[in-house]
Amino acid sequence: MMRKIVRWLFRLVIFVAYRSYKAEGLNALFLVLPANFLAPTLVKYGAGIGENVEMHTPITFHNVSAEPDHHYSNLQIGCDCYFGREVFIDLADKIIVENKVTVSMRVMLLTHTHAGKSPLSNDRLKPTYAPIILKQGCYLGAGAIILPGITIGEQAIIGAGAIVTHDVPACAVVAGSPARMIKQ
Repeated sequence: MMRKIVRWLFRLVIFVAYRSYKAEGLNALFLVLPANFLAPTLVKYGAGIGENVEMHTPITFHNVSAEPDHHYSNLQIGCDCYFGREVFIDLADKIIVENKVTVSMRVMLLTHTHAGKSPLSNDRLKPTYAPIILKQGCYLGAGAIILPGITIGEQAIIGAGAIVTHDVPACAVVAGSPARMIKQ
């Protein structure tokens, strides 16, 4: 009985946060929401998420869509995936995560570059948007940064703290800043 009341209360909190602040209200909740509420809430608001996906809070979403009830539609996650704590997900473009992918703690998935109001935004640093694709069985080590337009191949390993600036082939091991191939 107590579990039903707690679930009902969390659903009420999610509803009120969304009605009051739309996606920003949900984004704030994703910092503290119990893990078992993350995937269902994301699905309700447009994400595609397969079975047995484990996600931990806090998790940060940035640049979600303004389209009502489809704020997280740029996020597609397959089955049996794992997301550690403090992951940062930029949804300015699509992020496609295939099955059995591990995204360790503090990983950043960045789908765009934009200099904002800086004078650089006109000439030298034009805005770019590009999807990220994480192929089946790949592993992203703690603190890795994946830049816009990157595809990580099947069963590739990205070392902790790596900054990935180029596509990574299947079964490769990369590490460093910028990430370089250690072995194939």
